[in-house]
Amino acid sequence: MIKFFKALPRLIKTAFYSLARHLAMAMTASSVVAITLTVLSLFLLLAGNIEVVTESIQQDLQIHVVLKNNVTSKKQLDQTKKAMEDIENVKKARFSSKDNELELMIKERGDAFKIYRGEKNPLSHGYFVSVKNTKEIKNTTEDIQKIKTVKDAKYGGTSVSKLVSVLEAIHKGGIIFIGLLTLLAIFLISNAIKLTIYARSNEIAIMRNVGAMNWYIKIPFMIEGMLIGLIGSIVPCLITYFGYQYIFQLFSGQLEHTMFQLIPVVPFTFKVCGIVLLGSMIVGFVGSMFATNKYLKVNR
Repeated sequence: MIKFFKALPRLIKTAFYSLARHLAMAMTASSVVAITLTVLSLFLLLAGNIEVVTESIQQDLQIHVVLKNNVTSKKQLDQTKKAMEDIENVKKARFSSKDNELELMIKERGDAFKIYRGEKNPLSHGYFVSVKNTKEIKNTTEDIQKIKTVKDAKYGGTSVSKLVSVLEAIHKGGIIFIGLLTLLAIFLISNAIKLTIYARSNEIAIMRNVGAMNWYIKIPFMIEGMLIGLIGSIVPCLITYFGYQYIFQLFSGQLEHTMFQLIPVVPFTFKVCGIVLLGSMIVGFVGSMFATNKYLKVNR
């Protein structure tokens, strides 16, 4: 261990020297890595926004419960609320007076319904029920409809549930895709390091003949792999920050509807850049380690 720390400055210096001496090969490897990391960072941006949109839809997805016209007393309202909240999947039931129900109708259907304000209001009281699991919202709606004081219960419908399912599927698929891209980056860096190793096979053979230990040979290559990953992450980070900032400003922070809010540029892009930067260095380290281990094992 003491030998390792004493030799570490020299090994780091060797890695930088080797990188400069084989700059063309290193830049080629970094370019390939940069393309892979650009795709990865773009998918991280997309996955992050999809997750936020999915959570937003799930939070906004509620069951609108309309009570029967004769349900007016506080006791009846409290009993109805308790009956709904006793249902396993119900998180919370929020009361909506008939005046509030009318205002919502005016907002949705137009000012023509303003004439029903006051004593002319023909609507009944209602509730907005939020659920724990949106996948079970259909069954929960059916359970609420069975309550005697409930006239009707509706939710966003199958189209909203399908949208949530699709977004969740895209999010899960994105995680798998990110994993595959990481493996691809490891593969690309491994092959780039292999080419470097093969080009310096005589140098490695001489080092082994004079008694250099495997770790002494491997460390410079592993540091070199980290540097290749670091260089390859610069362009993706710039594209991530400035590209996302442009899109955010172009759409004023939202897509089509206020429900589809984009995540603010800062600190979201910094987090993605940090993941890309740190991930590329780790991938470069791991990729070069695999390549050198394989080479030294075969040529032992």
